Amino acid sequence: MDYRKTITLDWIENQISYLTSRLGIYRLEDEDFFFEPTPGFYGFISQGKTEVLNEALNILSNFIASPTTPIIEKWKGSENPMTGLNYDFSSDNTPPGFIKYHDPYHSRIELNITNKHSPFIMGAILAHELTHHFLESKHIHLPSTDENEKLTDLATSYLGLGKLTLNGYEPISWEIIKNGRKSTFTYNVGYLSSYDMALINNKISLFRNINKNKILQNLTDKATYLINESNSELNYYNQKKENTGERFCPRCNKITKFELN
Repeated sequence: MDYRKTITLDWIENQISYLTSRLGIYRLEDEDFFFEPTPGFYGFISQGKTEVLNEALNILSNFIASPTTPIIEKWKGSENPMTGLNYDFSSDNTPPGFIKYHDPYHSRIELNITNKHSPFIMGAILAHELTHHFLESKHIHLPSTDENEKLTDLATSYLGLGKLTLNGYEPISWEIIKNGRKSTFTYNVGYLSSYDMALINNKISLFRNINKNKILQNLTDKATYLINESNSELNYYNQKKENTGERFCPRCNKITKFELN
């Protein structure tokens, strides 16, 4: 389980403020704010066919009200969901996903064949690359590549696709026996950890005033555990803000100071 923490709650609040300043109050009063990655959805994308993944991307694009939808290019390899034993994972340095822009409204996505080992990872990659496309269409792009990627990870949750990234950012490992030798491969995606994404989803849920039971629907067991773990940190953070005379106001989207008794 990925317990790494690379961000702070102050950073999360700053990113939420930035996105709200650029997008306004996005999808206000939407009770079904988070896209629900059901077993049926994961089963659908696990087919691994480009046509199916483009259809799934179109579903997600409509859900977040993206002005246009990117196109996933044909696989550079087998369309079988599991790559063959002759595939050399050790020499694969291809990023999980790569987006190329024709202009801010038209882009194409290349997917790494390794993503086929997990529908959870595949769902996370679709969410991340679609969020890139959406932000670019709104001319939201940070100059630092690393900071822009982290903002994109956070924005998957801000746009309502956070359950996909939370489920999919958990690293996976598998073994392959070839020529009598066993090799173990570990694969993970995302610029933020699964714990980071749990913390972000909790914060976005508070920002959107979403019921706790709603947050936990259609999450993996590990993602559910991380939501509960990160909720403790969020509660401590909010309590500390109150004790020091500061409080985050979801309605006005900023930290406000008040008089202590």
